[in-house]
Amino acid sequence: MNGNKMRTFLEIIYNCPFILLVIFTSIAFSLFFDESGVRKNEHNMAVSQMMEDGVNAGAEAESLLKKSGMLLEKNQNNGDEGGEKAEGTAAQEEKTNQNAGARKEKNDKKKDDSEQKADIEKNGNAGKTRETEKRATEFVEYEPIATNSRYYSDAGKVALTTVYDYVKENESYFNDAAFLGDSRTLGISDYAGLSGADFFCDNGMTIYKLLGDDGVTYQKTGEKVDMKEILQEKHYGKIYIMLGMNELGYGDTPMYLKQYLKVIRQIQEWQPGVIIYVMANLHVSQEKNNMETEFNNININDKNVASARLANGRDVFYLDCNPLFTDEEGYLQAELTFDGVHLYAQHYDKWRDFLFEHGVEKDEQPGSLAETDGQAEGVTKTGESGDS
Repeated sequence: MNGNKMRTFLEIIYNCPFILLVIFTSIAFSLFFDESGVRKNEHNMAVSQMMEDGVNAGAEAESLLKKSGMLLEKNQNNGDEGGEKAEGTAAQEEKTNQNAGARKEKNDKKKDDSEQKADIEKNGNAGKTRETEKRATEFVEYEPIATNSRYYSDAGKVALTTVYDYVKENESYFNDAAFLGDSRTLGISDYAGLSGADFFCDNGMTIYKLLGDDGVTYQKTGEKVDMKEILQEKHYGKIYIMLGMNELGYGDTPMYLKQYLKVIRQIQEWQPGVIIYVMANLHVSQEKNNMETEFNNININDKNVASARLANGRDVFYLDCNPLFTDEEGYLQAELTFDGVHLYAQHYDKWRDFLFEHGVEKDEQPGSLAETDGQAEGVTKTGESGDS
């Protein structure tokens, strides 16, 4: 039965060629075209192309991804490097800042140390200055005038009484004192009432003759004594020296100063621990002041300035009583003197009071003289004068 059906189907197909055409056309179409009517080879080609493009695109994508990854990695690396660099820079800056801070701290410390040192030095120097001011002779400068004398010149300054914390004393202070000098010192001996002190003085006495063989008059006995022997045999607590008026016409100021220094050193050797007062020479009156000779106040001042340099404020002091007796121009007031050189007797009490007000209580070991032989030679020259 099945065979019959098969023959019938074949006969129908054979007898109906149209059916065969349809069948063959369908088979061909199904082989070469897909459901959308596109040829399979074209589709396949398109798919292949797409696949190829996809692969290429994937490759490109992969390449891009790789590139992007590389870039990312590079950027990351660069970022890391930049970070490291930035970190390094920051570290360097921090280090620099630390170094700068350290330098600043060091500089600040150095500055502080310097300032502290400066302050210490300043304060120390200030203390030293105050101590020096307390223990040294001060000078007031002025415009010097030209002189044509070969014995002296204008010192261009005035020596003031040595700055010190003097103690006000009474007459008993002078019981162990000796006064060495010329006729002005003789006036103090006669009219100041210091009976407890020893006076060794003469008219015309000089620094050159004081320790000489001719001796000096001891005012209590009126006899000539050898000062060398006296100063080695008897100890004094203080010695007052006023010499220089009679030296105005003898030698020059450096010569005078050198001898004065020699005398003081000799006294210190013979009188250890003694306090020495170098007393300024009193100026002369305007009438007595003679610029044509060496007997004038410029020369007297030159000698005073020189002798003031011997004071050290420890065991040698410079005392200037001129302000008590001179006018604004530095002349001895005419009404106080009978000869333009010496005071009337009634005015010596002022001198005595001045000495009372300038007592030094010895509370420390004596020091060395501020002056040296070399310095003594550098002082200005002096001239000649008459007796005092």
